[in-house]
Amino acid sequence: MDVAIYLRISDDRNEDEGGVRRQGVDTVGHALVRGASQIVFYVENDTSAFKKKRITMADPEGFRYYVWRVIRPRWQKMLSALRTGAQQGVVVANIDRLARDNRDLEDAIELATYYRRRFEGVTGSLDLNTDDGMAMARVMVAMANKQSADTARRTRRKHQELAEAGIPVGAHRPFGWQEDKRTIDHAEAEEIRQAVAKILAGVTPTGIMHDWHERGVLTPRGNTWKWSPFLSMLRNPRLCGLRARMVRSAGATGRVSDHWEVVKKPDGTEVVGQWEPIITRDKWDALIARIGESAKPALDYTVGGNRKYLLSGLVRCGKCQHHPRMTGVSSLIRGTRYFRYQCYGKLDGGCGSNTRSMPKVDELIRDIVFKRHDELSEAGGPVDEPDDGDKERLEDIEELLQELWTQWKHPERSQRLPSKDYFAMRAELVKERDELLAARSVVENRTASADQARDVRKGWDTATVHEKRAFIERYLEAVLILPIEPVWNQKLGRVVRPGSREFDEDLIEPVWR
Repeated sequence: MDVAIYLRISDDRNEDEGGVRRQGVDTVGHALVRGASQIVFYVENDTSAFKKKRITMADPEGFRYYVWRVIRPRWQKMLSALRTGAQQGVVVANIDRLARDNRDLEDAIELATYYRRRFEGVTGSLDLNTDDGMAMARVMVAMANKQSADTARRTRRKHQELAEAGIPVGAHRPFGWQEDKRTIDHAEAEEIRQAVAKILAGVTPTGIMHDWHERGVLTPRGNTWKWSPFLSMLRNPRLCGLRARMVRSAGATGRVSDHWEVVKKPDGTEVVGQWEPIITRDKWDALIARIGESAKPALDYTVGGNRKYLLSGLVRCGKCQHHPRMTGVSSLIRGTRYFRYQCYGKLDGGCGSNTRSMPKVDELIRDIVFKRHDELSEAGGPVDEPDDGDKERLEDIEELLQELWTQWKHPERSQRLPSKDYFAMRAELVKERDELLAARSVVENRTASADQARDVRKGWDTATVHEKRAFIERYLEAVLILPIEPVWNQKLGRVVRPGSREFDEDLIEPVWR
């Protein structure tokens, strides 16, 4: 009889496969005694039979939804082999190695009942070939599931305690800090500060990530940055020194999103982490206001995030009625590469005939925007800095929240602050705190935008395309490219075709914000 041996352990802490190896010794001996002629091993080391992962399903009407299931690839492969008859029985060390989830157990019972496959445990605790054995297995798996749930609950409570103490946790160091998770890594921290400043000035996160790819800025584990981890890193309140946890929530349609949530003490005050912050709270608030706090950015940075031409998305056709966007086009003619802005073809909603030299348009718009920037910089004076009085008030609010909590939890009942008064006063303080933080983030955003614009203006030749675009979009809503009207050429005695004349700056119209 061909027998499958299933070996599993949830946590191989020593990373030596010692647990599954010991299970293998016991199960092989049992299988040989029971008459196994051939043995196939299905090993899942470091694999939980309790933890569930989210997967996407679809109903017959095509509606997609999420379910949470225990994922064990080798387990599923073994079940398939049992269904096809490749193996006729299974040996495990104990029933809790087989399953800790009722769905998995019922799959095994189905095979035992309808396919006549045998399931045996070395300790004698598993027998799915009798009604009593199946009933006992269901009870034991339910108890094992409860045991795992209790362990998970205690682990969550431990992490809650660590979070409220501001202690950093995690298997890997966060980007911007050293291995102790407390001391700043100055090179990575500077990358974060520059990225935040550029985003506040209008550069897209996609542009920052592409710049990091080109310069070889890697994750702490040595990988290139991907979109979701990159945004998650920027959204993490850890950047400004606050302890946070990842929270998963489902919307009305069932769509699940993850977002960071600042950990708060029982009195409602925010927990400050035991590490050095990289940016200020004001900057982080301004950053979140710009990119949003959930999975999808508040501004759709994926649209046009990879635009490689300076004015892509800004240039619009002045010939078409609805002024559609024009696209950047390059062509190779006689060994020379030419670039131009051109209206889309008629099938795409454009005219297809309005076109202009890209370098000449770019240079003209650059000079026009430079002039506007210099004029506004000279006339506008210094940009406002966040008010220190607001900062002091925020500190006062945190102290007042702590005092309210202390009064509400006074040891002597007669001295306690009534709950009605506590929650009313607390709500007013929290509202004032949120309004102050929002106001300071606006000022911080304006300051960062002005600083970045000044830096790009000075270092235009070395700035990235995304930085240049952010600089121009600070001042321009669009660039209207008017059509070149046909004219009569007296010398040639005919109408000159559009595009054959010298570049006319008057036909390029900037639309200011």
